[in-house]
Amino acid sequence: MKILVASSSHLAINLLGHLKKSDHKLLGSISSPDRPTGRGQSIRSNDFASYCQEVGVTCYKPETNEELAGILQETQVEVVISLAYGRLIKTNELEIPKHGWLNVHFSLLPRWRGAAPVQRAIAAGDEQSGVTVFKLEQGLDTGPIYTTLSYPLNDGSRSDDVLNHLASLCIQPVSHALSMIEGGKVATAQNSEGVTLAPKILKSEGRIDWSRSAVEIDRQIRAFHAWPCAYTSFAGTRIGVMQARVSEREGVAGEVVSLNPLLVGCGSGSLEILRVKPENKREMSSSDWLRGARIALPCAFE
Repeated sequence: MKILVASSSHLAINLLGHLKKSDHKLLGSISSPDRPTGRGQSIRSNDFASYCQEVGVTCYKPETNEELAGILQETQVEVVISLAYGRLIKTNELEIPKHGWLNVHFSLLPRWRGAAPVQRAIAAGDEQSGVTVFKLEQGLDTGPIYTTLSYPLNDGSRSDDVLNHLASLCIQPVSHALSMIEGGKVATAQNSEGVTLAPKILKSEGRIDWSRSAVEIDRQIRAFHAWPCAYTSFAGTRIGVMQARVSEREGVAGEVVSLNPLLVGCGSGSLEILRVKPENKREMSSSDWLRGARIALPCAFE
């Protein structure tokens, strides 16, 4: 089949590489236009578009819906595979390719429809995540499903690690979905029960509320690693909490229970802080931070 890959994320690089070597005809890719980035606000391509340029894959960057429709018509693409493209596709654009658009979504739909399925799954304490390949339609991740793949989560799962693993694992279900299409098989309608939403992550969600349980805060830290990063304040300075583990030792919420190891009281239990990122500094172990900060008890995080 003649395929275009639509993405604005590094997570689609493995899939693109696989399709480039497959029996299908990779016509190119579609990505978001170059945007100002960084402190200097210089115009740059995203990581996916940059990779396409490096390996010689044509990368279209339509600014408008009309431009996108034109690309689909001119290339005569038979199916578009999207993975974190970040753009709402209109009905007429969905209908141009012979077999429509496939979307690669990192959850087991209908659970966690939306922009941040892995982060929301970890924060909620789910025991599994996965990959769903479905036919894109106008609703929010509501289209019929071709195939799924399950992926276990545990009390050490961090969102960036899980996303990278799923980006590698999605090759198999995508290949299966393409085989189904070639074989004339149709997708299965999604179950209307068990729907949950995974809205876009806000930076403000990283703020730690020490009145919550240690288990909930640990999930928050792992869900928001490495962006936006869970954080707290100490002596008026923002401290990113990069890694922690739950302790059953009790303490007053926010108060430092121990310095060796660094234990902070929560609404239930306490949290052992393993790694931190002080404001405008590199990430470091909590013991290194404590040596430089010269903290003494009693003290508390805000």
